[in-house]
Amino acid sequence: MKRSLLQRLGLLGMVVGMVWPALVAAQTAEIPFHQEAYSWKSAEHQGERGDGARTFLAESRRVEVAGAPWLRVYFGQVHLGANSYLALISRKDGARQDLNAAKLAQWQNSSAYFNGDAVDVHLYVGPDDEGIFFQLKALEVGEWVGGVALPASQCGSADDRVPSNHPASGRILNIGCTGWIIANGLHVTAGHCSGGSNLVLQFNVPPSNSDGTLNNPGPQDQYSIDPGSWQFVNGGIGNDWGRFCVFNNSVTGLQPIAAQGASFNVVQNLGPPTIRITGFGVDFNDPARNQTQQTHAGPNAGSSGTTMRYQVDTEGGNSGSPVIDEATGNAVGVHTHGGCSTGGGNNSGTSTFNTAFWNALNGPTCDGGGGGGCTNIAQGRPATATSNFNSSTNAPKAVDGNTSTYWRNKNSAPQSIRIDLGTGKSYNQVTLKWSSSDPTRYAKSYSIRVSNSTNGNSFVTVFSTTTGAGGTETINLPTTRTERYIMLQATVFNNGHLRLAEFEVCSATSRAQKPVAAESATAGVPQEIALYPNYPNPFNPSTTIAFSLPEEAFVTLKVYNLVGAEVATLVNQRRAAGHHLARFEAGHLPSGVYFTVLEVGAVRQVRRLVLMK
Repeated sequence: MKRSLLQRLGLLGMVVGMVWPALVAAQTAEIPFHQEAYSWKSAEHQGERGDGARTFLAESRRVEVAGAPWLRVYFGQVHLGANSYLALISRKDGARQDLNAAKLAQWQNSSAYFNGDAVDVHLYVGPDDEGIFFQLKALEVGEWVGGVALPASQCGSADDRVPSNHPASGRILNIGCTGWIIANGLHVTAGHCSGGSNLVLQFNVPPSNSDGTLNNPGPQDQYSIDPGSWQFVNGGIGNDWGRFCVFNNSVTGLQPIAAQGASFNVVQNLGPPTIRITGFGVDFNDPARNQTQQTHAGPNAGSSGTTMRYQVDTEGGNSGSPVIDEATGNAVGVHTHGGCSTGGGNNSGTSTFNTAFWNALNGPTCDGGGGGGCTNIAQGRPATATSNFNSSTNAPKAVDGNTSTYWRNKNSAPQSIRIDLGTGKSYNQVTLKWSSSDPTRYAKSYSIRVSNSTNGNSFVTVFSTTTGAGGTETINLPTTRTERYIMLQATVFNNGHLRLAEFEVCSATSRAQKPVAAESATAGVPQEIALYPNYPNPFNPSTTIAFSLPEEAFVTLKVYNLVGAEVATLVNQRRAAGHHLARFEAGHLPSGVYFTVLEVGAVRQVRRLVLMK
């Protein structure tokens, strides 16, 4: 089913986000898997009290899917208290991961990847803890690969990659990309690999099975990627990059740079005569090497500006690999696109002369907890709203933090709320928590405007969307702001009662995930058509899908299920140049894998969605 759908969509193999108007292809290689619901809840347990109280094994559950090559466990409600924890142990190889409340939150209520078809889950209850229990919600179940090849980008008649073991290069699952460590402790990958949740960075990857099915390293070599740390651009060749942080390892407590004892030094250099690519591309010439670390070196093919070009063999899964100067071992870019063939051509990546990429690599680094920190500037609830900020009789009031406000549609006029941040503060992130008693009533549009003056005409728009709001929205502003006033403006559908329940303004040490990142640090008009990863993913019951247009065009954005049936049309109209958001509401659909398809003229792009109820 899965393969026939992708063929209908114009794709070959399990390649997410690939654009096929030309031979150039983004090089992801998602591992085959499926989601299975798994509903089970333990009993509630009480910890021992008093002197001599001990931690004890309270309950165990074996999770098994007969014949599966690997499993990943997802939890529902869990209460572990201060001293209790879960221990997950693979029945195949004894690999073990212990998760207390903090670690489970960092793993977003999921586990590491475990080899084999069975995992034992043990609940250990600690002293003085009360009401301790856990609930199993779903399983991510690996599928046997069976030697299905992906489009090649070999520069010549043969695949000349050879096995390698560079300790700073890792594999990102389940998107199927490469990620690597740089000297300041940050991690780098391609932009089209970025922005997802529940992703894992693996090091010291073992050989695959004889048919190419992946094996996983132990949990001591797996790191949960912090979804709040993504900073990325998916803007095509020369403007495709991502950086991220991971949480400390759940077994060792270390960051990858400490555990691996290695990193890549990043420099700006377009002229290395020989380029090396080291990453985790697919391989069915020798299936045991499939998506394990391999390397190849070849000539520079005329790199210039923000684009690295090289005649070096790569495959799907190599996206995100470091572009390495063979003579020095320094990284000079990130690999993103295939373009080689037996007849010539070159593969491509983004050079470190891309200003936004370079600035991100030299920006705030990861902290010991995995980054994603946010220094709060202001938070609270809006005090009042007005029908029109420019009206002298309805001037907005500053926040008093005591009351909540409803935004209502009055003759389609936008409603406005002003937040006074005071002076001398910088910020780059705004979080808005929306609520409504009626889910059919929501914001038609909203924007964030900033100014140092109370004059409404002086406000400048730094973010806007025409596709509505719902739930909690975390918005990264394209550049750090210092203006004193933030103006929120919204227009509400259906004479609705949308309430801005809470807000937070902060200076983020690493940008929170938001798939509407600007094409550059100055938030100009996008240079290429792009469909971004949805947020969140997996999701329940709704998710936000973002796309960019370099010019006005007719757009269709639809969602399909695994058998190719259309389940939703999100956009079917002309849209202006810029960044756009669409909301996919899936409360009426069953859990499973879906695909969102963006079509603009001859360009078609596809992303994979996971609905997990």
